[in-house]
Amino acid sequence: MFVNNYCLPMNCIIAPLNGCGGIYLGNVDAAQDSQLLQQHKIGAVLQILDQSVPVQGAQKLWIMAEDSEDFPLHKYFDQSIRFIENQSKKTNVLIHCYAGISRSAAIVAAYMMQKYNWSVNQTMLHIQSKRRIVSPNSGFMKQLKDFERKLLNKDQQLSLNSFKLDRSNYRPSSALSNYNKISTPAMSNNDKISIPNTKSSSRLDDFSSKLDQFRHLLRVKQKAY
Repeated sequence: MFVNNYCLPMNCIIAPLNGCGGIYLGNVDAAQDSQLLQQHKIGAVLQILDQSVPVQGAQKLWIMAEDSEDFPLHKYFDQSIRFIENQSKKTNVLIHCYAGISRSAAIVAAYMMQKYNWSVNQTMLHIQSKRRIVSPNSGFMKQLKDFERKLLNKDQQLSLNSFKLDRSNYRPSSALSNYNKISTPAMSNNDKISIPNTKSSSRLDDFSSKLDQFRHLLRVKQKAY
């Protein structure tokens, strides 16, 4: 018998991996089916509904939200992301609204965008590949676009702060530092190099010349006698 996996009460969007729980997206029927929750080892449920519905055998967080283009769902992105992140460390998590198409899908998208640093388009393609009926309303899509820009600006600011920190911690190389610290040793009198005085050298040459002339005259007189 053919089963359309895209129209099931819930679908696995992120499979469990390395001890971390999986992320499931579904409808209200999935949340109220305790046997289904137990079968998929779902221990936490995030409800994105305009009214709370009971859930058995799982920890629940209810966020009051309407499926309206004007509803500010973005105000609950951070709270929802924290709940999913914390609960997925120990169990599988189901995020649902009435149909698992708009409100809950937008929340799952926001979670994946922040966790994996994905764009809106990349995220929606992945979610729709797992649950084809997903289609957040235009208002939620705009809010996800705004959230994308917010995450991008945050990453750019972190990169800038990291660059500034690296520059502030810069120090010259140890070799250069050691070179600058070397002091020139004192020279003794015997080590010092004397630079000849030009005027003194000229006088000495004149004296030597006159002395040679005197010696020559003396030898001439001695021969005469």
